[in-house]
Amino acid sequence: MRILHTADWHIGRTIRGRSRAAEFEAVLAELVGIARAEQVEAMLVCGDIWETATPTPEADRLVFEALRECIGLGIQVVLIAGNHDSPRKLEALGMLSELLGVQTQWRVNRPEAGGILNIEGREHVARIAAVPWLREGDFVDAAQLMGLEEDRYVAYADGAGEIHRAMCTPFTPDTVNILAGHVFLNGARYAARDGSERQLHIGQAYGIAPAALPPAPQYIALGHIHSPQRITDAPVPTEYAGSLLQLDFGEAHDEKRVVIVDAVPGRPPDVRSISLTKGRRLHQLHDTFDNVLAQGASLGNAHIRVVLKLGKQEPGIAQRLRDQLPGVVDVQPEYPDLIEAIEEHPSLASLAPEEQFVHYYRAQHQADPAPETIVLFRTLHDAAVTAETEA
Repeated sequence: MRILHTADWHIGRTIRGRSRAAEFEAVLAELVGIARAEQVEAMLVCGDIWETATPTPEADRLVFEALRECIGLGIQVVLIAGNHDSPRKLEALGMLSELLGVQTQWRVNRPEAGGILNIEGREHVARIAAVPWLREGDFVDAAQLMGLEEDRYVAYADGAGEIHRAMCTPFTPDTVNILAGHVFLNGARYAARDGSERQLHIGQAYGIAPAALPPAPQYIALGHIHSPQRITDAPVPTEYAGSLLQLDFGEAHDEKRVVIVDAVPGRPPDVRSISLTKGRRLHQLHDTFDNVLAQGASLGNAHIRVVLKLGKQEPGIAQRLRDQLPGVVDVQPEYPDLIEAIEEHPSLASLAPEEQFVHYYRAQHQADPAPETIVLFRTLHDAAVTAETEA
């Protein structure tokens, strides 16, 4: 049986307020084209199908059109709820779509009560143990009630691991057996906002250890991490398919893909990747105005984030840059002279951010900032700290 594994579509996602609907439409068409060319029998979509629990009609249209194309090709589809999806929306969708070959898993069900989804292939039957996103609160309420805050991640890891193992108990040697879920795995690589890759560890987020995954499946199909990767510490072949597009600048170096799994009962599967190419690339530039213009001209239709080196405040410069480079979606000013001054005068580094701002303002304008400017600085600084904490 040939199965296509994909995840983290995030249909409806924008980039700094700009629609990416055309990109999603193109990459979904590419995905369906791959499914057609590969003659796959089933497609597993492992969560975060939409960007929000209340998607726009346009986002729904894109998803439903892709499903319609798959149905027309005779491809059976399994949709699993991720943390961005509305479980009730998937429940409602499943009531109708199952008549057409699209099965949904919107909540955790016992294996004998709908937790195992069957796919009738051309030669074999596949059993899909489908585990949607498990809410942290389902496992940590008891630990918090007892005041064991430090144990909340352990409580989740143990409970979620046990559920994933229990879901696979009905597997039989005469079927193709796959576990599909939407979960963090300890040690998985993820793209941080600054573009660097980091390893995720339990205690930073709710997840489970690869060793806690069951050995019973022939393949484990996962969603939730946007960087495509194989989990080498898992007991069986395990892959994060990754997102369809480079969704934010931390993914600027990711090569997006789908995973093709060829499996027969009782044998290890053949697993390979096929690249997705239709999304616009994301690039980050860090330079002066003129150098950014020169570099950006060679980036085609990419979305560009700019850290713009400035010697002083230049009102309107961000808009001037966008006017000449339409692909620029984010401009962050940087003042190297201020950074150098702080480095040369360690006493400045010990000042509170507001005091540093006042020192810089005086140096640039030979005057104190107005009270409303101070209030604005506090508001922006608080917002930046909150965003960094949530990142």
